Amino acid sequence: MLPFRWGRDEKPYLFAYQPMGRRGNHVTARRRDVERVDRIVDAAAELLPERGYRRVTVEEVASRAGVSKSSVYLHWNTKDEIFYAVLDREFTVLAQAAVDRVRRDPAEVLAHRTAANLFRIVACRPLLQALLVDDRTTLGSLRPAKSAVFRMSLANLNELMYRYLHALRINGLLCSEVDPHIMRKATCEMLRGMTFSAVANSAGAKPLAETRLARLSHVVAVTVRRAFEPGDVPELDRINAAAAEVFKAFDELMPAEETMRAERPVAL
Repeated sequence: MLPFRWGRDEKPYLFAYQPMGRRGNHVTARRRDVERVDRIVDAAAELLPERGYRRVTVEEVASRAGVSKSSVYLHWNTKDEIFYAVLDREFTVLAQAAVDRVRRDPAEVLAHRTAANLFRIVACRPLLQALLVDDRTTLGSLRPAKSAVFRMSLANLNELMYRYLHALRINGLLCSEVDPHIMRKATCEMLRGMTFSAVANSAGAKPLAETRLARLSHVVAVTVRRAFEPGDVPELDRINAAAAEVFKAFDELMPAEETMRAERPVAL
């Protein structure tokens, strides 16, 4: 899900054919290109919450990344495209981190644990905070509707969430009278409200202190468990079955990191 789509998404890319004797050099050059793109996106991700979209320039991104301005424009046409790539990556991190927790412990698939985990992930990543509470100081004019990449990321995330809730429902891990769509909206609004409250008095989005994070995560878990889950202790086979469905959905919607790296476009 949420694949990285670095670069000029509306334009075709030309890839030069490399004879057998030159493929080693081509692989090395491509690796350098990928590393450069990573540095640029890392730099933009640091600057966006620090200074806000309106104040950050392409020159600053290039300087922070240790590359030239022309190197930035080798991969993106505009400043907006750079930051949409950053936000696309944030969604990837969110999904990957949540699913990784389930891989380590299938019981993390339970709704109250997933909700708490999502809150912890968001609370530790300023850009996810900004996205959740629609922080215009940080995001400026960046909006999902303006980016095909961003819209696809949201669509993939929505599909993963739909399949996750379906897996919980068919395995009896949600109350039978609960409408999954209402549950999803209510949980999202709770996370948004708690995130907004946590960052409202700070000088911009930033990670929460561990003590406060643990306390708020507990509130999220208790609220979701009491509102949407059956009172009995779920059987392990139902938990494992739901987790297996989540892994299947995730693997179908999101390529492996190695595949994403190989497919990042580089204009020649």
